[in-house]
Amino acid sequence: MKDQAEKLREIALKTRLKIENEILGNLQQTKVIVISSGKGGTGKSTLALNLSMDLSRKGKKIVLLDADMGLANIDIMLGIVPKYNLYHVVTGKKTISDITVHIAEGFDIIPGGSGVYELANLNQDRLKNILVQLGQLDGIYDYMIIDTGAGLSESVLTFLLAADDVIIITTTEPTSITDAYGIVKSLNKNTFAGVIYLVVNRVANRSEGIMTAEKFKLVCKKFLDIEISLLGYVVDESLISVGIRRQQPFITLYPKSIAAKNISMISDSLLENRVNQEQEFKQQRGGIRNFFKKFLSINRQ
Repeated sequence: MKDQAEKLREIALKTRLKIENEILGNLQQTKVIVISSGKGGTGKSTLALNLSMDLSRKGKKIVLLDADMGLANIDIMLGIVPKYNLYHVVTGKKTISDITVHIAEGFDIIPGGSGVYELANLNQDRLKNILVQLGQLDGIYDYMIIDTGAGLSESVLTFLLAADDVIIITTTEPTSITDAYGIVKSLNKNTFAGVIYLVVNRVANRSEGIMTAEKFKLVCKKFLDIEISLLGYVVDESLISVGIRRQQPFITLYPKSIAAKNISMISDSLLENRVNQEQEFKQQRGGIRNFFKKFLSINRQ
């Protein structure tokens, strides 16, 4: 038979858990979106950079995490040289705020370096400290956009499965489309519960972009029974390469270009979808804190 002290402890525990759940339920959470492509050369990093900037122009607080461990290039595309990256946080030398780089265009960048994968090998005390730091970003930003490496390596798949939502970018080339389909197939096999978005890059015109996307959606529906959400397309213009060479987002250099308008339409679609999914998102307990918990859980399986 339980004594009075034990009953009081149970009551106190239930009360604390109820309060914590109520607090967590009301916390503003940052939407974590991972951008990936089935192969290199699709313009994935260019999309991540310009989308981040356009969302920030529309009043959203954005943090961009460069998680391409092999060819991290967001900093190069912006002409900056970060002194520190996530590795310095993992090793206890710096905090998240120390390594975060504020870009003049209005958003922040977290240089990943090898630090993302070092997370999986930390002892529990240091890991807890890192997770607390990362968790503090929840609510500060509206979106964390993560630029991964190309292809479907185990590490990239881990990022994708831990994300709230995924943006897959493809070109109209058959090999690119096939590789993009491979990503969707892998997500389906691993029962990914988030939204899968599609962006078709380097199209000749609007008709080609829409036609390519619709064919892709039909194939995914027919063979995988998955609904793909089309975010938009980006036309192939030489000014995009000019932006890369000049180390500036092309939507800054050429705001009235067709490609810049395409990026704006993509960000509008993303924002519209978030409004529609907001309540469901809260129930799923997404956000930065839970992203890294899922990431580490998958990595250690």
